[in-house]
Amino acid sequence: MNQDSESILRTGVESGGAGSLGASPSLPHSSLVVAMDGPAAERGAAAPAVGLPCQDNDNCIKREKYKRPSLSGLTPNQKKVRHKMIMAVEWMARKHGIERVGLLTLSFGVPGSGKGSYETWALRQKAKDWDFVQGRWHSFCTNIVAKRYQDWVCVFEQHKDHVWHLHVVVATKKDIRTGTDIEMLSNYKLPYWLRRGKHLRNEALAAEWTSLRKVACHYRFGRVELLPVKKSGDALGQYLGDYLVKTYNRIPPGRRCRLVRFSKRIGQGITVKFSTNDLGNLIYRTRLRMAADMLNFRDYGDFADYFGPRWNFYLKDTIAWIPMPLRFLKGAYESGLAAQVLNHYAHNPSAYLDERGKQKLAEAERDLWRHFHRMLGESADRYQSDNDGDDEADTREHEIEFDKNNAPF
Repeated sequence: MNQDSESILRTGVESGGAGSLGASPSLPHSSLVVAMDGPAAERGAAAPAVGLPCQDNDNCIKREKYKRPSLSGLTPNQKKVRHKMIMAVEWMARKHGIERVGLLTLSFGVPGSGKGSYETWALRQKAKDWDFVQGRWHSFCTNIVAKRYQDWVCVFEQHKDHVWHLHVVVATKKDIRTGTDIEMLSNYKLPYWLRRGKHLRNEALAAEWTSLRKVACHYRFGRVELLPVKKSGDALGQYLGDYLVKTYNRIPPGRRCRLVRFSKRIGQGITVKFSTNDLGNLIYRTRLRMAADMLNFRDYGDFADYFGPRWNFYLKDTIAWIPMPLRFLKGAYESGLAAQVLNHYAHNPSAYLDERGKQKLAEAERDLWRHFHRMLGESADRYQSDNDGDDEADTREHEIEFDKNNAPF
């Protein structure tokens, strides 16, 4: 900390005003310090009154800006599934062309009975059951979607009333975008009859609507709406990703629901065997790097060689026990500051840890070596059982050959 920031911190503590930061003496930059000067700070005067609302406008109702749902509550696997879905939608837009990709929305309802009818209400009550929704989608996908479209991605969404409905990105055989008024079709502020005119759709899209509405009623889908992509494949993927995050946050803990389904070619071509590039993954790789240094490993592949292919399952608790005394503000990962600080911490952890942190680090190291010796003991037992029929000379030759290999452990 430089002298200027130290003097500002000392002034704030001595003044005792509203801007003193005596409880946070470790702030790295003086720009984070807010100090009040003058007699108002000395006598602790109250803050100025906030201006009354609606002084310049007679409309006090303001529409809040849309806030994207946070990914902080998602598990690593849920983040991977969301990222795979976005990649799949982008791939479909590049593969088939944006003019042949559309978003099909399916909601449960009884056609012709009316929105407030008892039949539709009873069906929507059934649509709260996950097994019922899965069965309807499986039947509709097997008989209609898989046969009619080359590739597709299905995303399940749960509303606030716990009723499920589906968003399906499909690749059509013809161009459904050219000559279609997408803005008018997707403007839900307009009356239903005004945004559903036949002149707003081209021939290919009109034919898709007609054929889908004829067959969807047999699978208990009341609302069937196919719209072309408005902007790009990435924008459509991010749009569905927000729905996916909201649904993940609404599902009770411990409830397993596969909310994203892919066509066969997409499921085989795009896998989830990857790690998301974020701060949490960087912290995990830093702990893994420190664990490798404790065991004198030179490559992460050594974990699989000595602990087996499920090494992460056996060592996850021990790796998580490695202390992480650092906390990063928003933007530290994007700027590269987090990577630099974590690199220094991995090289010299004792400079960042207190006594309790050093004890935890020593306990994690002892636990790693305990797992390592246990795996070596199991390997030695298997080796001994495989050589029970050999004579003493052969056993001695094996021991000499093992010493010549200069095995590090």
